[in-house]
Amino acid sequence: MPLAFVIVRYFAYAFFAVAVAWLLAFMALSAAINTGIVYEASWGPANVREVAARLADKKDLGAADIPTAYHYLVVDESGIVRNTDLEGTRLESATTAALAVLAAEPGSVEIDGGGSGLTYAAFPLADGGACVLVSEYLPQWVAREAAETLPNPQNLMLAAGAAGSALALALVARRASRVISRKMAPLTEAAARIGHEELDFSVDRTNVREMNDVLDAMDAMRASLATSLEARWQAERRQREQVASLAHDLKTPLTVLRANADFVAEELESEKDADLAAAARDISDGAERLDGYVRLLIEASRGSDASAKAPTRPAELCDQVVAEAAPVARAHGVKLVADVDPAVADASEVPLDRTALARAAANLVANAAEHARSRVALSCSIANEVLVIEVADDGPGFSPAALEHGCERLFTDDASRAAHDGEQHHGLGLYVAAEAAHAHGGMVHLANGAKGGAVATIAIPLDVQQP
Repeated sequence: MPLAFVIVRYFAYAFFAVAVAWLLAFMALSAAINTGIVYEASWGPANVREVAARLADKKDLGAADIPTAYHYLVVDESGIVRNTDLEGTRLESATTAALAVLAAEPGSVEIDGGGSGLTYAAFPLADGGACVLVSEYLPQWVAREAAETLPNPQNLMLAAGAAGSALALALVARRASRVISRKMAPLTEAAARIGHEELDFSVDRTNVREMNDVLDAMDAMRASLATSLEARWQAERRQREQVASLAHDLKTPLTVLRANADFVAEELESEKDADLAAAARDISDGAERLDGYVRLLIEASRGSDASAKAPTRPAELCDQVVAEAAPVARAHGVKLVADVDPAVADASEVPLDRTALARAAANLVANAAEHARSRVALSCSIANEVLVIEVADDGPGFSPAALEHGCERLFTDDASRAAHDGEQHHGLGLYVAAEAAHAHGGMVHLANGAKGGAVATIAIPLDVQQP
């Protein structure tokens, strides 16, 4: 069915509900009139002569003698007001009418329409004076206590009708919202499942034509997205397989390289050639680390999380960072000055991804060694439950752009630290370090030293690490 039919149907429901609310309010007023609780609106003008005949012989006429359908004025034979519940212009009009009938024949009643639904009925009293009954075309309570304390019955009917209408509209609106929500449920469900990349399903339908048009479009989008994602997933799977195969193939030459480097180092040590032996050991250690990275690459290509936090003493991490920094500095022909604060040795175990943080520090050291003129300073310290690994060099320092964007992925626009020997930078070293720090709730800070050179700092809070 068309959506317009649904809208018209609930408009009809609302109209019917409002009509019922007003009908019930009117029926309640009618019932009160029929049972004698309320005077009908025309009762005062219709019965004024009978009431006047009954009241004309009353002595000391007062409020208790006057039906609640009337307001009244009683004057003595001199025209002086004895009793009234009128005021303002109504009192003035009633006084004029009373004075006009002071000399009238007993039993006569002068009726005059005062406008705005008012009727003035004036008649002389048997004991002298005159009375004026003012009736308004409104229903009124029969009991005087009710008339004096409760709102006018017609006002109550209007209030009840308005309240009933509001309640009826609220109920219809609630019903309409629930029905519309139920009809939109397939759209909501489809959007949620697509948002979670769950695409192997069929979008349900409703009995609303326009809603089905939207659902058809959603289903077409789902099918197109499923096809696109399947192609992407297949391409990524093939890529991961290729990476895993290449990484696996690297393990063999790395094993050969490491074994030969160990052999060369042993031979050179026996020949007392310390420098060449150290270089061979550096090659062996580098091959060992590279073998570890290859293992991580293979695990990552299989979709597993190769990185994991484990209880680690900060001193062990700092020792590893210093040990790995030495061959990097030697490879670049610069001096490494390493300093580990004694407080680090006293720090307790905390959950750390030691491999990721060591790799992050190694990236900072490699970056500093590449741009240093002669010296790289590496320090590890703990202050306020924060592990700080700082790497400084005596090179040209960071450019303003690098200070602001250096840790962003693929950032390479650093004119002050241009590539050496024509080697191109890929903008990943600082980014990888920053990601490792963020994973531990920390950060990487870049700055220039007071005497020149660049300073890169990894700060890892130790008091927020979770196992």
